[in-house]
Amino acid sequence: MIGDLELAALRVEYCSLLSRLFIGEVDADLMKLLAKDIRSRARGAEEMNARLAEGWFQLAELCAEGDADAWAERCSDEYTALFVGPGIPLLTPCESHYRSGRAYGRHLIYVREFMERAEIAPEEDATEPEDHISFEFQILRHLIEKQRDNGEEEKWLALQGEFVRRHMGVWMPTLLKDTLKEAEAVYFESFTKIAAGYTAWEAELLDDWGPKFENDELMQIQPDNVWKGPIFDALPPSTEPVEEEPEPGN
Repeated sequence: MIGDLELAALRVEYCSLLSRLFIGEVDADLMKLLAKDIRSRARGAEEMNARLAEGWFQLAELCAEGDADAWAERCSDEYTALFVGPGIPLLTPCESHYRSGRAYGRHLIYVREFMERAEIAPEEDATEPEDHISFEFQILRHLIEKQRDNGEEEKWLALQGEFVRRHMGVWMPTLLKDTLKEAEAVYFESFTKIAAGYTAWEAELLDDWGPKFENDELMQIQPDNVWKGPIFDALPPSTEPVEEEPEPGN
């Protein structure tokens, strides 16, 4: 991995693509780009991860009929149903939600602390919190670019391994499994397989880099203790008769 610019470019491309797929509705231009030479891309992915290749081949079958406008419209409908609504969205693609049971929880703070340590500035125009799946792919992309451009490759590889092991690899597999359960999301089924295969490939690639976190608590998914208001004793009222106080002067 040290000095491998071609590998770094491939990883940056994947992180950018997956970040885009999970942040908003897909347009026709992006679908045209994905459909171009897609079977060649799928065959190349076979050397990386079987799940990754499966996602590309499945997307190739979907793009074999119709046109980019129709593909994009279906993708947009699926994205809206999964992550927007109407009503309560089916899925909340944020680390805090999956690891503590509520959005904007303590794991968002942990991600922000990691970003500060890794010298990654927050995006002022971001529409989602930093622990959103799209943003976490962007964080990994930034780390790969720093490895490629700033020297000190071992430092940045260690940070990549830490981030994948402590954040992405803990909760994303569960989110992606939940996404696959939605039978009507046929395009996002392929996107999800690509994401699942890629994150598994990254975890294997970075296995020798960064801390291992021997303390299992760092890896567990535990709900936050959400404050529910004051707690009162649930004792039944007394059945003893209450003595009335004598009126003054009696």
